[in-house]
Amino acid sequence: MKKMVATMLTLAMGAGMLTGCGGSAVKQETDSMKREENIVITMVESLTSPDRTAIIREIADKYEQEHPNISIEIISPPLENADNKITQMLMSGSGVDIVETRDLTITQYVNNQWIQPLDQWLDQWENKDTLTSAANSAIYKTGDKAYLIPYGFLWRGLYCRADWFKENNLELPKTWQDIHDAGVELTDSSKNRFGFAFRGSTLGHQYADTVIWSYIGTDLLANPDAGYYLKEKEGETIFTLPETKEALEFYKSLYTDCSPKDSIAWGFAEMVQGFVGGTTAMLIQDPEVIASCEADMSEEQWELIQFPVGPSGQAVFPNGFAGWAMTSFTEHPDEVSDFILYLSNPENNTYFAKNYATIPIHSNAPELDSFFKEGRFSIYMDMAEKGEVYRCATQPMMYNAYATYKTNVDTMYQKWLTEEISTDDLLEWLDDFWKDAYQQEGRKY
Repeated sequence: MKKMVATMLTLAMGAGMLTGCGGSAVKQETDSMKREENIVITMVESLTSPDRTAIIREIADKYEQEHPNISIEIISPPLENADNKITQMLMSGSGVDIVETRDLTITQYVNNQWIQPLDQWLDQWENKDTLTSAANSAIYKTGDKAYLIPYGFLWRGLYCRADWFKENNLELPKTWQDIHDAGVELTDSSKNRFGFAFRGSTLGHQYADTVIWSYIGTDLLANPDAGYYLKEKEGETIFTLPETKEALEFYKSLYTDCSPKDSIAWGFAEMVQGFVGGTTAMLIQDPEVIASCEADMSEEQWELIQFPVGPSGQAVFPNGFAGWAMTSFTEHPDEVSDFILYLSNPENNTYFAKNYATIPIHSNAPELDSFFKEGRFSIYMDMAEKGEVYRCATQPMMYNAYATYKTNVDTMYQKWLTEEISTDDLLEWLDDFWKDAYQQEGRKY
């Protein structure tokens, strides 16, 4: 695990000019390309934002100039319901050729046969040898077939209102307990100031996971990619451990003691606005928030520091990724795969990563630009050098049951946060769900 973490972030590097080269190493033109038929490739985004869409559009325009018979259409649903929109499109079996696929959705898409393997094109790609180990891990996330090409990785850091900390003579936090203590100190509801930007809505449970893993450490896990199962007890879950209950009680205190009450309904956008807009003092988020802070805050107002450490001595967070997959019903697989590989070549991927603040997928990215080793982003390099402390774990997404879990888990957490159910009730539900998944599907990690 340590090696994977270090490798992943040592690769975190920068951006260069848009390439004029083709994304595919496949030098042989396909018969369909030779016919020069007019082709429209439709791609749909999941993690949408106007700025990011503009970056993709820029690369797509370059591709269109080099392939006059091909047009790239980009569909960008609103972020809040993008995945639901994508599911509807995939269920219809038509209307989209490339779909943005995330660590949270890839199992569902593969199990439903909505996307198809890219191996025959990837195997011939001239840039495959520079893919990082983290990239290859994502590519083969669901087994021995390549169902997507990732465009980057999102690690979390702690954003702090440096000016608030300075005003109150507080040191920047290093541990989860530090976050709570500073958060309480900085909370003044009469001034609409709160210590922490809590995420109580969609995907809020992932933050509880990071606290739990940081309390128990990854050494107890059967597999970091199946982060709910214990190593020493086959099929048993972490939700039976006393440390997990302690972690959940602590996590709840972040909400009750130093977060806005309406943050029970906050998602990504509200969390970021709460921090940038001056309501909250601390925010745990991905590097993409760097751009928002730089645009809306002064240099002295904020700081990005390393992910907080738990009682285990480790700081554990998901290895978040997303990428591009080809639908199983596309009528132009050769052209679609060529464009996916074009998006993913070192020059274009590094350009995208710099402007979207993700960790690139190619090992030669440092030769193209030093952006990711400088400034705010340098914390990720610092974390990479301490692999014994900064580790990754993820939910057991390889289980078919995960689709049901993802639908229900945030509701259960909200019931717990609002005192509808107890901590023991929540732990029992979590334990029963994943024990049943193991009994039904067996060991899949």
